[in-house]
Order: sequence, then C-alpha cells, then structure tokens
Amino acid sequence: MTSLIKPDQDFAIWAVLFGIAAFGFFSERFALGRKYSGVMLLITLAIVLSNLRIIPTAAPAYDVVWQYLVPIAIPLLLFQADLKKIFREAGATLIAFMIGSAAVVAGVMVAVSLIDLGSETSKLAGIFTGTYIGGSLNFAAVAEATRFDDESVLTAAVAADNVITNLHLLFIVFLPGVAKFASYYPSRRAGSEMVGSVLLPESTHRVADLDIAGLLAALALAFAMAAAGAGFAAALGRPEYAILLTTLLALLAATFAQRLVSQLSGYTEAGNILMFVFLATIGASADIWLLIEIAPILFLFACIVVATHLLLILSLGRLLNIGLAEICIASAVCIGGPASAPAIASAKGWNDLVLPGVLAGSFGYASGSFIGVAVFEWLSR
Repeated sequence: MTSLIKPDQDFAIWAVLFGIAAFGFFSERFALGRKYSGVMLLITLAIVLSNLRIIPTAAPAYDVVWQYLVPIAIPLLLFQADLKKIFREAGATLIAFMIGSAAVVAGVMVAVSLIDLGSETSKLAGIFTGTYIGGSLNFAAVAEATRFDDESVLTAAVAADNVITNLHLLFIVFLPGVAKFASYYPSRRAGSEMVGSVLLPESTHRVADLDIAGLLAALALAFAMAAAGAGFAAALGRPEYAILLTTLLALLAATFAQRLVSQLSGYTEAGNILMFVFLATIGASADIWLLIEIAPILFLFACIVVATHLLLILSLGRLLNIGLAEICIASAVCIGGPASAPAIASAKGWNDLVLPGVLAGSFGYASGSFIGVAVFEWLSR
C-alpha cells in the first residue's frame, strides 16, 4: 500500500517532519505534554501518520537526517559541555552521577545476561548504555557508530526508553518523601542560591536573546567539526566512528576554547530542533505491528537496566554518605538527561542543585556515546 505522500516528494516529507517536531515542542507547554514528554508524543504522531500511510515508512529524506542532521546536532548540543566547569562546580552530584553511570553499565550487563535480544544484542546494549548515561543525542550517536539501521527496532527502543524514563522520574519525585527511607541519608540542609543561568520548565524552548550571527557561526563550526570528524575517522580506517571523533572535537572546543564558544548563540536550541526531527524520522520509519511484537521485550530490558541502576546508586550513595537529594538529581539526569535537573529540582525545592544537575547531565552527553560504543565493542568480542 502506497502512502499519500510519496517517498520522492522531499519537500512534503520535510514539511511533515518539521511539523511533527514543532508539535513535540508545542505539546510541552501543557501539563499533558510535560507528563508524557514531547518526545513520546511526537514519536507517537509520526508512527500514526506513517502507519495510516500519510507519509512513507522509508524515504531518501530520512537517510539525509541520519547522514547530515545527526552529526551536526551533536556538536551543537555539546558546546555547553565545558569539562573544567563541570568538574569544578558539580560537586557531590557529579560523584553520584559517575556512580549512576557505572550502575547503568552494570544494569546493561545484567539485562544482557537475562534477556536474549538476538543478533542485535550488543548494539542495543550499547544504545541503552548511551541513552541512560546521556540522552537522545547519545542514542543517535551510538546507533550510528554501531551501524544499527533497523528503524522499527530503534523506534521500539525509543518507546521503551521513554516509558521507563517517565516511570523512573515519578519514582525519583516520590522517594525523598518517604521519611523512613530518607532518614538513612544525610539530612538535607538549606542550599545556596542557584548560580548561573538555567532554564526552568516554563521557559524551556524559548530564546530570550538570539544573536543571528552567533547562531550561523555555531552552525558553521558544527559543520566544520563534522567534516573534520569524518576525515579523521576515514584516515584511521574506521569511518563508522566519525560521530565519536566529532564528539571529541566539540568537547575540546567547549572545554579549551570558551572564548570562541561564548561568541556563539542559539546552539542548544538548534541542536534540540535537529534531535526532534531525528526522533520524528525514527517514528515515521516504524512498522506498528513489528513494534507491538518486539517492544515488550525491550521494555523488560530497559526496566532491568534502570532497576539495577537505582539499586546500586542508592546503595553506594549511602555508603559514601552522599545526600539523597544529590543522588536523586544524579539519577534523574542519568536516565532522563540534563533537562530533568530543573524539573526535579524545582518540584522538590532543591534550587541549589539545578546547576550541578545540568552540569552532570552535560557530562553524560559528553561521555555517554563513548561508553555506549565501548560496551558494544566489549559484547561483540
């Protein structure tokens, strides 16, 4: 059965993809969108449109997203990942985050030992590792680096990730309110005022002051880094690692060329737009019947990973005398990404942990792809 919009109608497909991305951002202005996340809603809309044959499940435009948009989105989202600032200011939250990251790897190994995902086990293990240490950016980067090209399975993985992430965040909000459990951790003292500028939930996806020249310079630098990353990877004989080398270049710029990065503008917002378009492509490529068939096993896989993560981060955090608030923020940004920090911190009144949480989440963006690929390589032996 052919779709209403044909695979070769590029402009129409791009219009739909950007429209779906806009829907994802718009939905987060409302309680329902924040509850279920704009990502989950936009993927659902893309699945519906493709399976109603409004848009095709495969098209050259989707390949362009993987080939060009994802490599550009990664440096744009990493220009804020100044490793020196992260290590200097994130404090106990960063320590808890590192424990949580190691716990994710342990959880993936437990899940792999319990569940057979077939020939793609090592790739999916790497993808889940990347996304649960970083976020969607790392999901895309690890999928590209491991040459995972089955969009239906990727869509099922994204669906599993988002459902488990939402359940995890509800648990994180609930846990500190259990007085008996909280008593096992150091008591929460009044925190210092938040330092720096961090977007709170109500201002998310709005740009107060955008310098057009700075935005264009950010895009130019992102393209240059993608080109350099691809060139270095080809020279090393590992073209599939172009994204990892692009990531490394972006981290070097963010850490050691802050004078340059400070002249850029709008790069985080531009990167988020490209990632939403990428996720719309993932949803559009899904076969709903295959999704129904394979998603439950991936839900179970993700559940085991997150449950192991929680068990270890709570246990080791208590052993190291880390506060429950810092542990909860670290776990939230581990599983849910940097954007979880303002949401959880504002919900619990932990304003002094917003910036450390965002910084720890940025470190997750910086390291998640490398750790995810390392897990893939280890399991592929």
